[in-house]
Amino acid sequence: MTTVESIAWTELLKATITTAQHGNDGNRIATATETLQQTAHQFVKVLNERAKLLANSAQFERALRDAAAIRTISPGSGFGYLCMGDVYCQQGHHAAAISIYDRGLEAVPESDAYYHQLQQHRMTAINISNKRVDFISQLPLDIVIINIIPRIEPKLYSHSLYGPLYVSRTWRERFLQHPDGLDYHFDDAEATFKAGHDQLVRFAPYVQSLDVSMKDVDLDELFSRAHFSSLKVLDIMCNPSTPFRPLISGLQMIADSLTHLYIMDGHCLELCDILESCPNLVSLSMDEVGVDVPLPPSARYPKLTHLAIHNVSDIPLDDDAIEDILSRLPSLLSFEITPKADSSLLPILHELCPYLQRLYFGDRSFRADKIDVHPNRKGITLARFHGFKDFYVQDHLIQFFLTHRNTLETFDCDGDIIRHYDALWELSDGRILQIGDRRGKILENDPTQSDTSLIRLASIRFAEFCSSSCNPFISWIVLNAPNLTTISIKESLFQPEIANVMTKSKKLSKLEITRPWEDQYIFGEEDNEGIVQFLEYHIAMGDQSTLQEITICTGMSLTISETSISRIARLPCLKTLELIAYHIPKECTSALAGCSSLQKLTLGGRRATFADDLMMPLSTLPNLKCLRIRAESLSEVDLVALTTFPRLEQLYLECAVPDSIMARLRKHIPKIIIQ
Repeated sequence: MTTVESIAWTELLKATITTAQHGNDGNRIATATETLQQTAHQFVKVLNERAKLLANSAQFERALRDAAAIRTISPGSGFGYLCMGDVYCQQGHHAAAISIYDRGLEAVPESDAYYHQLQQHRMTAINISNKRVDFISQLPLDIVIINIIPRIEPKLYSHSLYGPLYVSRTWRERFLQHPDGLDYHFDDAEATFKAGHDQLVRFAPYVQSLDVSMKDVDLDELFSRAHFSSLKVLDIMCNPSTPFRPLISGLQMIADSLTHLYIMDGHCLELCDILESCPNLVSLSMDEVGVDVPLPPSARYPKLTHLAIHNVSDIPLDDDAIEDILSRLPSLLSFEITPKADSSLLPILHELCPYLQRLYFGDRSFRADKIDVHPNRKGITLARFHGFKDFYVQDHLIQFFLTHRNTLETFDCDGDIIRHYDALWELSDGRILQIGDRRGKILENDPTQSDTSLIRLASIRFAEFCSSSCNPFISWIVLNAPNLTTISIKESLFQPEIANVMTKSKKLSKLEITRPWEDQYIFGEEDNEGIVQFLEYHIAMGDQSTLQEITICTGMSLTISETSISRIARLPCLKTLELIAYHIPKECTSALAGCSSLQKLTLGGRRATFADDLMMPLSTLPNLKCLRIRAESLSEVDLVALTTFPRLEQLYLECAVPDSIMARLRKHIPKIIIQ
């Protein structure tokens, strides 16, 4: 005998064929079957009604369950398919609804009572699915330009089409009205400008920025194919074989609109070629372009405010040529030159360029047009002096500083400073003195007789290529800068005499100590006496100490004694500490445990390695709010230890974190960023 454990609904609702019957049982069976069919029909109607109510209440999963029950009870009817499709439509899932309607139309005959409704609802879902709301076209133009287009980043590339320009005419018109225009970039592999580049040629009048590599291609071929009437910024990468004539002809074609020009590897060009061909330039940055060919005798270029001359093709630099160039630029605000020119140029810069405010001498800013300058202000505010294995004459720097003592705010030096054999002055105890055998000589603007206060100077840095010969100059600056707040100094320069001078800086709040890669230890095998002296002074100052931030930047391992770290931890007002190294030892964090005022801590460097069990000692820091761990990996023990920090609000990590531990971290720390 066969045991029936389950049966389909449809089998129960089918009319029963009886081959034998007792009395009137056949009619009674038919009546019972008809009652079941009516009951099933009423049941699916109730399920459909409940599915609608559930969908109206946004309980879509339960509504879909009722619709599925209808299809189970009446699989040969379109009613269940219609109900389920309608729920999907109400949920906004029109593609799923269309799929259900299609299945229903395949499953039921055309004679079904719901067949035509399935067709109608299917077409409605298709129409809604195809409908798009064009917000770009409907929003006010200023909102599109100010808030939307900058987020989409309107950059075009030669290897692909820029989608927003091809959505519709309205989209295209609105994107082309953006005041910054289009920014177009070429691939390095471009072979010719004679043909192709249809997108660039089509939208040429709207292109304001163009980045192109000149590899065996001629710039004039491109600019002769379309009118680049809005092109303001041109960034060119040349090579040694780039021909002169097509390049200079191309520049002349766009000279009316071009204001910013960046040229790399411009071996075939001279500065005079560029300035004469592009009279409207505001910013010019050039690498490996010659400067020896003289400018026309009476030529001046009052529109140029930013000039960067890097890796000039003629070495050594002709100082007279540089002076002549600068004398033609009365509106210059920012000047960069590498390698450095002779330091004798520094004392006369204000005569050549009276509005110069940013000076990169032997250094570069990378994008001069983004520098914050003020056209009507005189005096340099930022000076960065670099000179690999080169030097600056101390007399020249003294004159430079005194000339700009009322404006200079930031000074960065990475080169040696020497007192020349025929020096006029020497520095002693923060004062400028005339050299003995020159006493009595009357000098114009004699610094020994004038105010030497550097009233605006707030930040100084003396870096890798500075030697102990810089110490007198460092002392003079610190003692004459009453508003100095930041000092960055190479560890080997931090000797007791410098430390003593730095203790006299009453507003110093930030100290950075750096160690070059080739030096073995920061603080040496024994504690650096100058650093110890300086830290002990601020410890003794108690709550009157101004020192709030310290950065220690080393080349490799942070080899530093626990005694030194503990001194840092005892600084009463220290709020921010950065220990940047490529290996962090265990004793580093255990000695920091007593730093009660610390609020922000950074440990490590890019892909740094950490000793195990570093984090738990830091959990005792009562006020630590922000922690940045720059490690290639951390042990699970250290990661879990981060959940015990009492007041940590921000955590920055550069290593992978298992999901289970991340879930625990997020329960304790409001902001976690994996970089």
